Amino acid sequence: MRACRPCACLICGILLTAIPAFAHPPYERVAGTFRRADGTAISIVRHHVDGIIAADPVSIQFRLPDGAEVAHTPHIFDAVVQPVTSGVEVYQFRTTWLPIASRVDLFDGYQLKDITSSSRATSLIIHFTGHWVGYLVAGSFTAFFVALHFGLRAMHKRGWRAALRGLGLAFVGIAGFFLAYDILVFEPLSPLVLGGCGAIIWLLIRVIRRKRYATVS
Repeated sequence: MRACRPCACLICGILLTAIPAFAHPPYERVAGTFRRADGTAISIVRHHVDGIIAADPVSIQFRLPDGAEVAHTPHIFDAVVQPVTSGVEVYQFRTTWLPIASRVDLFDGYQLKDITSSSRATSLIIHFTGHWVGYLVAGSFTAFFVALHFGLRAMHKRGWRAALRGLGLAFVGIAGFFLAYDILVFEPLSPLVLGGCGAIIWLLIRVIRRKRYATVS
C-alpha cells in the first residue's frame, strides 16, 4: 500500500497540471433586451465561467447601453430568464436533477427582488419551457439508440449478421454512455423529466397499439 502512494501522488499531480490546458476564458451570450419605464433598453446577458470538468456556471447580468452593469445574479449551474409584465424573472437552479429553483429574482429595471416564495412552484414548468429544444434533441437520440438496440438484438447470430450485431451493440453501448454522461454532467437537463416524458410517450404508444388491435379484431 505504501508503494502505491507515490504513484497516486504522481497521477494526481499530472491531472492537476493537465486541467488548466482544458480551461477556457469566460464567455457571454445575449439572452434578450428589456425596456424599462423610462425607455432605457437594458441588455440581458448570460455570463459563463469555466466549469473545468462540468457544466459552465452562468450568471444573468443586466447592462445599460454603455455597458455599465445594473444588476447580476451569482454564478450557478443553470438559470432561465422569463419575461413578465412587471419585468424579468430569473429562475436559478443549483441542480437540474430535480429542477426546482433554489432562488427566483424579479428584475424591475433597477434591481433584483427575491420572489422565491411566490414563484418556486412554477419553476419546473419554466425549466422545461426554457430547455424544450434540449429535451427534444436528447429524447430523439435516446429513442434512436433504444430502437437500434432492440433491432440489433433481434438479428440472427449467424455469419456476417453476428459480426454486424456485435459491432452495432458495441457502438450503441459506447454512444449511449457518452450521451448519458453529457446529459448528467454538462447539459442543464433533468434525467427525471427526460425519463418521465419517455414513460408517457411509451404508454401512449401502447394505448394506441391496443386500440388499433382491438379495432382490427
